[in-house]
Amino acid sequence: MRTKRFAQAFLLVLLALAFAVQAQAANPDYFYKNLVDINYVKPLVKVPNPEGVKLIDSRPYQAKYVQGYIPTAISLPDGDFEKKAAELLPKDKNTTLVFYCEGPECRLSHNSARKAEKLGYKNVKVFPGGYPEWVQAGNYPAIGVEQVKDLLTKGESFLLVDSRPLVKFLEGSIPGAVSIPDSAFDKKQGLLPADKNSLLVFFCGGYECPLSHASARKAMALGYKNVKVCEAGEPAWVKMYGATNAGGGGLKVQTGGVEGAINVEQFKKILAEKPDSILLIDVRDPDEFAAGHSPSAVNIPVNELEKKLPSMKLDKPVVFVCATGSRSGEAYYMTRDLRKDVKDVYYLEATTKWSKDGTCSITENKKK
Repeated sequence: MRTKRFAQAFLLVLLALAFAVQAQAANPDYFYKNLVDINYVKPLVKVPNPEGVKLIDSRPYQAKYVQGYIPTAISLPDGDFEKKAAELLPKDKNTTLVFYCEGPECRLSHNSARKAEKLGYKNVKVFPGGYPEWVQAGNYPAIGVEQVKDLLTKGESFLLVDSRPLVKFLEGSIPGAVSIPDSAFDKKQGLLPADKNSLLVFFCGGYECPLSHASARKAMALGYKNVKVCEAGEPAWVKMYGATNAGGGGLKVQTGGVEGAINVEQFKKILAEKPDSILLIDVRDPDEFAAGHSPSAVNIPVNELEKKLPSMKLDKPVVFVCATGSRSGEAYYMTRDLRKDVKDVYYLEATTKWSKDGTCSITENKKK
């Protein structure tokens, strides 16, 4: 009996080895050794990015990346690897790098993976299915702001949607955009076209802003089949093409400063010296908050704030923060509307990046 069990176990080992050899033989010689599938990649596509992981597009920037890429991926074309790797790749060599390109026939991601390994990166992987598999699986892609400009210039039929709060839209938006704040998506979804094959392009306050991604997912849940996100958003448009249209239609607000915005330097000083002197409310999503936040902050996502405001004890100055100033601005105006008894309420009009240790880099948003 023991001999029989040993023989069966030995046979299973041989079969496993045979399958492994067969699988390895099925891959072309140029394939990198460490491969991952789409199920590995999907959890990486979120804002903010998971800590310790970088998704990298190895295709040419203008010819491929701008026209469509896996959301949150950075562009590091294999042809520019030697010139740009030091600038774009993380300093920590333990960071997991996941390269992809244009499918199994494309060698660029495999080439880049080997180059990264030679630089000392210890956790390098390739998603061989790449961008084509991502889209074919029914996932929405991201596009560059250059592609949005091209669509507008050519007069293509599509709906450009600003997912930021209305107050941000009124300050300035990409020409031709309509305002459908993500927080009001359910109420304003009637502004979307009846044809579910229509091209929808969502954008918000840049790479750290999750609102456009949230709206894109909601649109797909409604049955829209051609949904894209311009995750560089309004900040990239301003940087590349100049000032935006105020209100998307000529309405100009707040010429003398930003209403309700706390002075950035004063905010930094309060955090450093007297953090308990204010009620700091972080209105980002729970996963963003978990990735890094101020030790003195409480987390109330902006889509939950309206229900909680009436019963909240606001007995000291209130300051709302988020990642880009969009959701915190929305929280400010919501509080002004629902809690007229509260006079000392402010928000941080800045782009923030919180670390696990509670420290933060704060960049004041420049008025356009």
